[in-house]
Amino acid sequence: MPESTTKSRVSRHAAAAALLAALLCAPAPAGAQDAAAVLAKGSGLYFEASLAFQRALGRPVQVYDLAAGAPSLPRSLKAAAAFGSKAAALKYPAGAKLIILLAPGYTPPAGSRATVVSAFPEPAQALAAYKSLQPGLARLAVFYRGAPATAYLAELARAAARLGLEIIPVPLDTPENFPDALRALAGADAYWLLPEPALINKTSLKVLSEFSCAHKLPFYAPSAGLTELGAAASFAPGADEAAAAAADALTRALAGEALPATLYAPRSALTVNGDFSRRCGLPLKLPAPAGGAR
Repeated sequence: MPESTTKSRVSRHAAAAALLAALLCAPAPAGAQDAAAVLAKGSGLYFEASLAFQRALGRPVQVYDLAAGAPSLPRSLKAAAAFGSKAAALKYPAGAKLIILLAPGYTPPAGSRATVVSAFPEPAQALAAYKSLQPGLARLAVFYRGAPATAYLAELARAAARLGLEIIPVPLDTPENFPDALRALAGADAYWLLPEPALINKTSLKVLSEFSCAHKLPFYAPSAGLTELGAAASFAPGADEAAAAAADALTRALAGEALPATLYAPRSALTVNGDFSRRCGLPLKLPAPAGGAR
């Protein structure tokens, strides 16, 4: 690697570290205590998403890092964005509206005033993307777990009906259920694993990938990163898109607008693993080979 590139990356990392320290340690600007960002961990994905959140919001807010200990949240807080399940589970001041993001699998308690920015893509967008990639798609099996996914499946089925598709719901409890569930699939043209941490590990991804290749059934992964590990494609919102949706929701909450329990990021991205799909002979409409996954 050229020395100039290395120095540039080191410089960027140093700048990000300095900005992180400033955001987590500096007091909030005057008048900003009506809103806050609470991070399960003040580094990595949550930190990057919090920066995107503040850019979309158009102003800085006080940032709390739970890795540094339980914060003392101001009583004046009207709305907060919680990044991650740990941040979502924190106790917030009475009356504060909570916007939750980057917390797949988390379910707010009954009676909560929280709005969740879904880790799932908007149903009609997702189905249209997969149908465009796989023109022969008629029946899509969907692996899922838990209440949030159950509600999503109902929306997905309604969107599928409008597109002439059929959804085959496959509820699972643990990753160990995948081999039996795959063997029991009948008539599915592809299968999609929704983002559920309790179902995702190296073994389950290997099982899904190998079955896909052996049976020429496209496996659609929960995220772009997992697509590279042996899936045909993924259609999912990125952290920046989720952060922008959370910023918009927080702005609306501060304005007194009522929000639904669930919101979708307005845009998601289709990521295709062309190498895997060609090697396995999957029935997809792929562009000309360009060397590797795209």
